[in-house]
Amino acid sequence: MARIACIMVADFSIAALVRSNPALADKVLAIGNSLAPHAELDAVSNRAREHGIRPGMTIAQARAISSDLIVVHRSPAAESSAHSALLDAAESVSPVIESGAPGCAWVDLAGLHRIYNGEEEITAELLRCVRRVGMEPAAGVAANKEIAHLAARCGGLRVIEAGREREFLNWLPLDMLGLGKSDRGDDLETTLARWGMRRLGELARLNPDAVGTRLGRRGVELVRLARGGSHAPLVPRRRAEFFVETVELEYGIELLEPLGFVMRAMLERLVERLSLRGMVAGDITLAFGMSGHRSFNRQVAVAAPSNDVRAILTLINLSLEASPPEAAVESIRIEIAPRVPRPAQTDMFLPAAPAPDKLQTTIARLSALCGPGNVGMLSAENSHRPEATRLDAFSPPAPPPIPENAPAKNVTQLVIRAIRPAREIEVMCSREIPEFVRGENLGARVISIAGPWRRDGEWWLGCIEDTDTHSDSSDKTNPALKHGLELHDGRMFGAHPRQVSAENLKALSALTPVPSPTPHLNSANGNGARAEMNGANKCGFIRDYYELALEDGGVYRVYRDANSHKWFLDGTYD
Repeated sequence: MARIACIMVADFSIAALVRSNPALADKVLAIGNSLAPHAELDAVSNRAREHGIRPGMTIAQARAISSDLIVVHRSPAAESSAHSALLDAAESVSPVIESGAPGCAWVDLAGLHRIYNGEEEITAELLRCVRRVGMEPAAGVAANKEIAHLAARCGGLRVIEAGREREFLNWLPLDMLGLGKSDRGDDLETTLARWGMRRLGELARLNPDAVGTRLGRRGVELVRLARGGSHAPLVPRRRAEFFVETVELEYGIELLEPLGFVMRAMLERLVERLSLRGMVAGDITLAFGMSGHRSFNRQVAVAAPSNDVRAILTLINLSLEASPPEAAVESIRIEIAPRVPRPAQTDMFLPAAPAPDKLQTTIARLSALCGPGNVGMLSAENSHRPEATRLDAFSPPAPPPIPENAPAKNVTQLVIRAIRPAREIEVMCSREIPEFVRGENLGARVISIAGPWRRDGEWWLGCIEDTDTHSDSSDKTNPALKHGLELHDGRMFGAHPRQVSAENLKALSALTPVPSPTPHLNSANGNGARAEMNGANKCGFIRDYYELALEDGGVYRVYRDANSHKWFLDGTYD
């Protein structure tokens, strides 16, 4: 048999306001459609009820009872955020929930008995999760949605055991149903009172056909409910793709410091909701409603998803300081895209990794200080250039694959220590063979040599020697533009090399002087000559790599750039 729990927050409009502004928790608070003295109160807080203030009183009557009364308008934005938080809290316990009226949700308890010991423990966990998001709920458990809702309206924690629904319903007063009006416009509660009906047990003894003749379809449903026979199906809601908090301010905020104070409280509520769902905060979208019916939207990238409020707020403040809103902010909407946290389990044969939450917090703080685009992990780019790298999001390295029945290796492999950027050096050559190397903290004769190995590529993205770098890029007489190529910051961008036509190759040849294949050698001494730059640049790169063993005992990797004829130290072997 299905078991369903109902989570309900009493006086939800009041609870939503207190959640968005905790300073109102202990105040004599009421909600009215108008602040005029003759306006009636729609809802009052528990503190106001203790003073004798009830809904339906006018503001003047309520102030005569308590001068500390605070009357505010209803906040649809706060209620929407609070209801979403209620659903997130319920979904942290069960994956199948249904959203009801504001402040009400139903939870399917099927399968949860494998995790919790009994329905009381499940319901207690639901109440604890809802309290974490800033609301005080009541819960009821029964065989169907309607009876669970009635049990929750009784307050506290109430579990109706299977088969004892009629015993619970018999003594339940009709005013707990909130009947309202019938299909004919009559007040159902008043009509039933004229019939002498005060409790559901009395209504259950009536003939459904006779009640339907007088009260319509709603009357038949009431009799079925009184007999415990209503079984409306549970309609699960879709999982939330974004977490949103919205606040409507009483007055506009022009300075970033008080704006950050308000956003900090919103971020704390969002982070609590994310933590309940086992998520971390990803990219953030800000939407401000400003004075003059203007809007302000901003996307804040988060390099390392984290639930550290201080780091997230720092990222937002840096973004707003760079380009602040142009007018006073009257409403704030923060939307966070959830991300899955990095798992804590690592490989048994790798060094111990830092805790995922601490690592993500550290990366988030570094991103706040240096910028989201300046923190990450360097990865090899898909290029022939060994130094080509890109910046990716940081993630622990995966363990190397170990093939089965792999023979043990007793040969120690050399490890190269790359030098970035490559350091320019001088190489003395004899008959184009390196014989002596000189540079910063380096100077020795070559005793062994391997190479050269030529590497070239990216000729379609290389630099061009342009005599007039300030010329108008829209000049149609430019051969590069004429053949579909684009010049930007001294670089030529065209199509992929497979798509470059012969005409474009001719344009490249016309624009790029090809250096002489024989380098210009200047005699440095009697043992060799040194290559020098001839002033011509070719698109892309052409390099000759060597591995040199010097008299100082070091083994180095060097290369000669065929465009500039310069030598560079690329790395050392340890």
